[in-house]
Amino acid sequence: MTILRTLTASLLISTCLTAGAVAQESSPLDAEITAIDSQISEVDATISRYDGGLIRILAESRREALLLLRTVVEARQAAEASGAMIEVTVPAVVPDPERAELLLGEMAAQQGRVETAEREAASAGGLIQAVALSRVETEKLTLAQLQMAYLQARYGIAFPVTPTVTNSAPPITDPTSPAAMSQGEGVAETALPWADPDHPDIDYSLTPFEQAHSEGDRISGWWVINEERAAIDDSPSVVSINYSAYDARSFGGPTALLAQCREGETSVVFVQDDFLMSAIRRDSFDITYRIDSNPAQSTRWNELTNNKGAGLFGSGSEGFLRGLYDAESFFIRLTDGNGRRYDAEFDLAGIEDAIEAVAGACGWSTLDLSPDDYRAIQTLLNAGGFNAGTPDGVWGNGSRNAMRAFQEQSGLPITGAADRATLEALGVQPGE
Repeated sequence: MTILRTLTASLLISTCLTAGAVAQESSPLDAEITAIDSQISEVDATISRYDGGLIRILAESRREALLLLRTVVEARQAAEASGAMIEVTVPAVVPDPERAELLLGEMAAQQGRVETAEREAASAGGLIQAVALSRVETEKLTLAQLQMAYLQARYGIAFPVTPTVTNSAPPITDPTSPAAMSQGEGVAETALPWADPDHPDIDYSLTPFEQAHSEGDRISGWWVINEERAAIDDSPSVVSINYSAYDARSFGGPTALLAQCREGETSVVFVQDDFLMSAIRRDSFDITYRIDSNPAQSTRWNELTNNKGAGLFGSGSEGFLRGLYDAESFFIRLTDGNGRRYDAEFDLAGIEDAIEAVAGACGWSTLDLSPDDYRAIQTLLNAGGFNAGTPDGVWGNGSRNAMRAFQEQSGLPITGAADRATLEALGVQPGE
């Protein structure tokens, strides 16, 4: 639930603006406020129907964001009308009429998806209806991102994560002053309980790390590692998130790199803080990436359903993560369907723990093992009384079961994979 809240806390639920509201030039922000008030009433009705659970959590996030949106739009309206000082501090954004028009089209398409989800929920019952209603809320969250992006593009309105009152903001301290250095030294001496001692240079006061600690997740370097069991089959589920590109000032959510295993499938996902324009007749985005100082490479990753990023899924992601295992930095550039570029650079400190957790959950090795390596492992397992079958270099179910038995006897995590800790216990030196 931490991930859901982190990635959706600043999103809002909305319906598409009507053509009439868009066309009103005399007081366009009046129309926006009226629409927001209608949405607040709708979300209040949704909240009142649920005592708890996922749908209520999503709806409560919507309501908080809608109230923030109303405050910002109302303040902008007051400033335009009277020139009065605005108490909510928001960064300036240049209006982009062309992008606003494109976003209107995307909003209409997304509204159609919301209505389809609502029809499916209305015709379902029991547990299936609960799942369908969750999908309705998810589709509305995506629509909300579009509304926020539209208002920003049309009016030049930006949205802070939380409102900052100008007359109560703390003074900015010169980081090079003796007082600031003394404060920094004091923080260093009093380490946060969730800080990874192997990486004292990382700022663990960032919100994602504190949230991860409260949820019982592991922290390694810049990575938060969430380990659970899949609801559908109790298989191990791991999501490792790199927050080195996190910016608390971003209104659209965090920029992050994810390595994950869900229901036996590995994936790598890049999430960023803006709404991406879909590519026409394609469901993927151009990706250019660079690992450390190696030459940049170009490929395509699948578009995420929430239009906030792209991912690499399946066996291809396993090889990709092996390539990142010993790396220190990762640069990625995503180009959306409108040709806009989104860059991010990640510090990979702690990545070994993150990838090992994902590989263990999905049952693959972080080493690039050859058939000869696997034959040697199978031979050693057989010699130890763990029946891996004929040593043929193919890592099938028999080999996995034999490895699980060895791992259980040795007190190792039971993955069935030829991971590094297990190979060390076996005394195997895999070929490079």
